[in-house]
Amino acid sequence: MAGRKPSAPPFFEEVVEQRPAEAVLGRSLVGGTRELAPPDYVALATRLGLDAIVAHTGGWLGGGRYEQASDGTLHYVGGSAATEQQLLDEPFDRGDAESGVARFVEATEGSGVAVMAWLPGVVTGPAIGLGYETFGFALHDSPGMVERACDAQTERTLLAVCAAADAGAMVAALGDDISDSNGPMMSPDRLRELWLPRARAVVDSAHERSLPIMLHCCGHLGTVLTLAVEAGFDAIQPVAACNDVAEIVAAARPRIAVAGTIDVGSVLVRGTPEEVAAAVRDDWAAYGPAGVVLGSNHSINDAVPPENLWALARTVADLG
Repeated sequence: MAGRKPSAPPFFEEVVEQRPAEAVLGRSLVGGTRELAPPDYVALATRLGLDAIVAHTGGWLGGGRYEQASDGTLHYVGGSAATEQQLLDEPFDRGDAESGVARFVEATEGSGVAVMAWLPGVVTGPAIGLGYETFGFALHDSPGMVERACDAQTERTLLAVCAAADAGAMVAALGDDISDSNGPMMSPDRLRELWLPRARAVVDSAHERSLPIMLHCCGHLGTVLTLAVEAGFDAIQPVAACNDVAEIVAAARPRIAVAGTIDVGSVLVRGTPEEVAAAVRDDWAAYGPAGVVLGSNHSINDAVPPENLWALARTVADLG
């Protein structure tokens, strides 16, 4: 993330879901890496060669409401906050965040695996809390309310930065999905007004505490990459399939590192292990060695065949 040539290809996954995680560890688990006990997560990272694991700090404003679809899976259907006061009063316990991250730091001791503290998004927190449709209307009808909600969320995120640093995290990530496959979730000018100064405050706080910080944003990165550079982020992740990877890497260098380029929706889910290995080698040859972190362009979900995950991990190791 510092733009220096690494000793081996960096490898990171935000999430490994239950089915592939069980295949790697060879035993039943309670869930994916969001639910894993720290020792299990470290064991998984060590087997795969991941350079960092994620410790969530909490603070996802309001939570969301989910309904069960016909296939049995849960889908987000809206936010749980109905009033501005509920947006402003969402609790955040700094002590809980610090102790939660500290559990992961303790588990990684001596393993060579870093702990990445995952911070609540300064815009997507309120968006999730209200529900995206209501949030979209509020941007037009109640801009003052949206700004106050984002200010309150930013204060929670700044507390999370302090908690992560005090707990011993080595790196941080701001999870702010401010774009989809068509582009940013609001006009670039509005995004610059609402998101940029708050994100910059989070970045400055992380840097004051010697934490490199990555922006996680799914979707199209054109506008987002420009703003991420202005905010001072050290890396951006992932490069979703709606982007041209070569264009994103070229635009990012040398100002910001890029993580997550191997497409989940095509080669990781539908390809053969040989095709996965070729994709990894091609990306490293084209974009390595400095400023690029190998990994999927979203996460290792349950649709990824275990043999393809092994091919990904083995190829990264072989390149090193």
